[in-house]
Amino acid sequence: MDETTGYLIDEENHELLAAGCIDLDVMSLEPMGDVPATRGIKDKMKRSDQGNVNSCTGFGMTHAAEVCMFNQTQIWRQFHPMWIYREGQRLDGIRGDRGATISGVVKAAKRGLLPEDFDGDGEPETVYQANYNMRYPEGSAAVAAQWKLGYSTTVRTFDECLRFLQTGQGAIFTGESWGGWRPDANGVVNNWRSGGGGHACAIIDWITIRGKVYLVHANSHGSRWGDNGFAYLSKKFVDARARNGRLTSIGISDLKHPEVRRVVHVDEWNRRMFAGGLPRPN
Repeated sequence: MDETTGYLIDEENHELLAAGCIDLDVMSLEPMGDVPATRGIKDKMKRSDQGNVNSCTGFGMTHAAEVCMFNQTQIWRQFHPMWIYREGQRLDGIRGDRGATISGVVKAAKRGLLPEDFDGDGEPETVYQANYNMRYPEGSAAVAAQWKLGYSTTVRTFDECLRFLQTGQGAIFTGESWGGWRPDANGVVNNWRSGGGGHACAIIDWITIRGKVYLVHANSHGSRWGDNGFAYLSKKFVDARARNGRLTSIGISDLKHPEVRRVVHVDEWNRRMFAGGLPRPN
């Protein structure tokens, strides 16, 4: 597929997006207590491949939203990328499989996201298929309305992104000029170079590699891209990327208002919650 398509970078409604964001000084928030070297989020996240559908905005949003809901419930819940991709298009009046805007998809996610396990029986009803016209169970909108995002805010620099993640607010949904950079053999990205069209992704975590902190970037180009579908963004890269006028980088949260929460490694949550022998959720 042409990986420069999917995010309609030239049709982004920045005024609408800004109007829906909290004007938040992210740097005024401080993490609660010690933070782990990483949260281990990528080890819970399903590797994603959008296939021949321009649904990267759906994947970027669901990747970020899954982190938000894990922060809230400590249970990993998979959301359906095609649902939110098409809902964002619907709100923007976009027809056909030609991509979506960040603003439309953020607005849709504040109305709700559809879980893949639609009825909670442990069996997914809405598994992603590379089919733009796939159908959904009756009552999908009512179920999606139970899983709404709370607020969004603009985060751009490395320090802003890291602080947003480490205060437990949520994760970061990004749309950018794509095609000018690639991860190295270890999944690390150091040098920013602007590309052509738009692509949407998510920043879901941080990780410390040889004493240096990177942001964990989740993509939707399959497990052969980067490090099994993920990349590690350096401060040099992120800050150069932030200076690019075509970047749209939005922190999303399940919280209605900013409130610092302690963040821990996912294994610590498992030890706390299931030490008594309770069954572990998927």
